[in-house]
Amino acid sequence: MKHLGLPGVFLENDTRRQRLWVILPLLLVLAPHAARLPIWISLAWLACAGLSLFAAERGRPPVGGVGKAVLALGGAAGVLLQFGTVIGPAGGVALLVFLSGAKLLEMNSARDRMGLLFVGVFLLVAHFLDAQSLFTAAYMALAAVALVAGLMLATKPAAVALAETRGHLALAARLLAQALPLALLLFVLFPRLPGPLWGLPQQTAGKSGLSERMAPGDISQLILSDELAFRAEFADARLESRQLYWRGPVLWDYDGRAWGNSAPVSARPPDFEARAPPTGVAVTLEPHQRRWLFLPGAPSRLPATPPSTLASDLQWLAREPLRQRLRYELEVYLDYRLQPRLDAASRARGLALPAEGDQRARQLASAWREAATDDAAIVEQALGWFGAEAFHYTLNPPQLGASAVDDFLFGTRRGFCEHYASAFVFLMRAAGVPARVVTGYQGGELNQLGNYWIVRGRDAHAWAEVWLPERGWMRVDPTAAVAPERVERGLNAALPAAERPAALVALQGGWLRPLRLGLDLLNSRWNEWVLGYNQERQRRFLAGLHPLLASLQGMLIALIVVAAAALLLLAVRLYRRPPESRDRAARAYERFCRRLARLDLRRTPAEGARDFAVRAAAARPDLAADIDAITRRYVALRYGPAGADRLGELEAAVRAFRPTRHGP
Repeated sequence: MKHLGLPGVFLENDTRRQRLWVILPLLLVLAPHAARLPIWISLAWLACAGLSLFAAERGRPPVGGVGKAVLALGGAAGVLLQFGTVIGPAGGVALLVFLSGAKLLEMNSARDRMGLLFVGVFLLVAHFLDAQSLFTAAYMALAAVALVAGLMLATKPAAVALAETRGHLALAARLLAQALPLALLLFVLFPRLPGPLWGLPQQTAGKSGLSERMAPGDISQLILSDELAFRAEFADARLESRQLYWRGPVLWDYDGRAWGNSAPVSARPPDFEARAPPTGVAVTLEPHQRRWLFLPGAPSRLPATPPSTLASDLQWLAREPLRQRLRYELEVYLDYRLQPRLDAASRARGLALPAEGDQRARQLASAWREAATDDAAIVEQALGWFGAEAFHYTLNPPQLGASAVDDFLFGTRRGFCEHYASAFVFLMRAAGVPARVVTGYQGGELNQLGNYWIVRGRDAHAWAEVWLPERGWMRVDPTAAVAPERVERGLNAALPAAERPAALVALQGGWLRPLRLGLDLLNSRWNEWVLGYNQERQRRFLAGLHPLLASLQGMLIALIVVAAAALLLLAVRLYRRPPESRDRAARAYERFCRRLARLDLRRTPAEGARDFAVRAAAARPDLAADIDAITRRYVALRYGPAGADRLGELEAAVRAFRPTRHGP
């Protein structure tokens, strides 16, 4: 409704329904943003939408000019205070959402409505800065259909648009479907640009949960998370869950409570000897805001992307924190001997303990040293002791005191993997055996539909590595001595029934599991072929189609050919197709005019509907009543405040109008 400057005077084409055709598509677009916006912005937007609809019902402007200015300035100030800036993906989107709500208060013309819907298109794209999942793409496609339909309806008179809402939704869906083949060709052929979308980092929170420090209770909290850590596909399909230890942070230093690294590890290449052929593995790692990359073994070589370093302890670190999904492929040796010769600095660091504390654990380790013939015997004795004593694997261990190792080994005897790994490494060092803690993931869930492993937060694990002469660093998992089912069959099998998370039990069994694995397969392929379609993958794929397409020049030539062919097909179609009316009322009237043309009563291009009706009625008085009735309905529907029911009356009258050349 365009305000003319007089109270209560508005153009008749602005109605509550027309505002709904703007508000509803925008709601679809903004709904996913609400989770990342301050609640006051969402509430303010809904309040503006409600006030706009109420004002349309009352037939008066919702807010005066001063009120709108105060609202816009207040919103901008609020965003600035909340985010510290109004520029960038967070503050910029928040400000745009708020201002789109304020603009709802002055939809005074079709141009205003179209402008708001174009803002919705921008916000639709902005959502992909935060999420690019398959579900997000499907939802945004539905929102795009609503936006396109809203754009087509924005300039229609209210009565015509109301009757044609369903038809315009179908037309919008058809237009987007017709554009899909060209979009796919552009996606495949357009040269991929390095870096994240628009050069902006993903706004993704860390999901791995692993940290530079490990204290009792840290990892036990991670199993409450079902967040995806990564997916991995092996060339060797015969691997079992117990073989998969995904090493991440390697922790050397103990302060009496937690394990960490007080100094960086040597960056020299790792010294290892392979004892079996390598196997290929492709990993799709979710963004976790840290630098760790996960390895199931010793790599034969590192991939070029991302830029990274491999420390002497097989800790693999990217140069920058991972803020976007990453796919890397490499070959690894699952059976290897790491650092068979230990240098003095590594030995000293692998034996270091606090000067005081945990005396009972030190005495136990000294007794093992005195009774053992070599270091390997000490390791075996410690594992046998853990298996023979009354230790329990539990998600809810009691709190430990200042002497955490003693409290655990001789008091509570209830703990999670980090308790066992920490205590075992302490005992080994106290017995003179170099040892360290390794954290990462163990096992995973095999998706047999796609033959790949799904590793989640609940698969986080901690274990020990000990150094033995001539054998190097060896993995020892003390948790397996207490709860072997944790390694063999996963976390759910190891926990007591009362401690198993209900959601975990439900998802791992019953009819939900095949459905969940099927959806995960779709997401995996989406990540691999859509989100992971980078420069390297594009060139390999196009080279498989034709060697010339692998070069930048070949891609550009292919793009030009495809664009020229698409334009040629469009031109041919438009040339051959007769002009078609844009709405049902005009199409019905054109059918009426064609039937009169068969009676040699042709409407001239410059002749109005009423003038043509007068001339036609004079030429055929026997049809005058029908001509007048149809023309009145069309004019009222096209230019007046007619209701949607008049469109049906017009179409019915035209269908019934079947004149003969010679009259009755």
